[in-house]
Amino acid sequence: MIVSIIIPTYKREAELKRALVSIAEQTYKDLEVIVVDDNANEKMNAIVKTNVEEVRKSFPELDIKLIVNEQNMGSAKTRNIGIFEAKGQYISFLDDDDIYLPQKIEHQLKHIMESGADFSVTDLELYNENGKLIETRKRSYIEKTDKNSLICYHLKYHITGTDSLMFKADYLKKIGGFDEIDIGDEYYLVFKAINEGGTLSYLNRCDIKAFVHKSGGLSSGDTRIEGEKALYRFKRRYFDLL
Repeated sequence: MIVSIIIPTYKREAELKRALVSIAEQTYKDLEVIVVDDNANEKMNAIVKTNVEEVRKSFPELDIKLIVNEQNMGSAKTRNIGIFEAKGQYISFLDDDDIYLPQKIEHQLKHIMESGADFSVTDLELYNENGKLIETRKRSYIEKTDKNSLICYHLKYHITGTDSLMFKADYLKKIGGFDEIDIGDEYYLVFKAINEGGTLSYLNRCDIKAFVHKSGGLSSGDTRIEGEKALYRFKRRYFDLL
């Protein structure tokens, strides 16, 4: 059973290599890694290629595909490129500055297969740039899994964190992957996955380290504010369910 792991990358150097090594060190080995380089910059393209080649050399058994966007596409479109290139029966995600702990894929794949769900979510731990744990997001609020209950949980708590998600590939492709919205793209994806009738299973553990950075990025400033306002307007349409 192949699990495809999608890594969109933008302006990351050492972090990307660290992320790739964390995949190479997974206890589950039937993996396909798809790195989608969204830098659209020759210097950064060369750095990404070097990092991928170094990991390939160190871990020759790891199947890594590198796709280079000719133009900067943003996170949602970039992830979708990886999704629709994926050959695995299941798809997971890893942000280029985060890492998986060694049993992440093994635990989540076993769980989703045993549950028969269309997609699954785990807990999420957030770390600062110094590696200190600053927040744990547990999903213990998920007590019912009918569509209306899941939408309500998602409205209130956000069942998000792309690193924490795993999908049946057929279901993810059927619903069209990510909406091409870069602010809150993971929120819209999970909402769509629930609203389209997909079954969700919750694995009560965390095998992820997600890092929170002080510096801004593409999703900062006015762009972030407008994106958050748009997300609130979207959520407000469903407040009557609460």
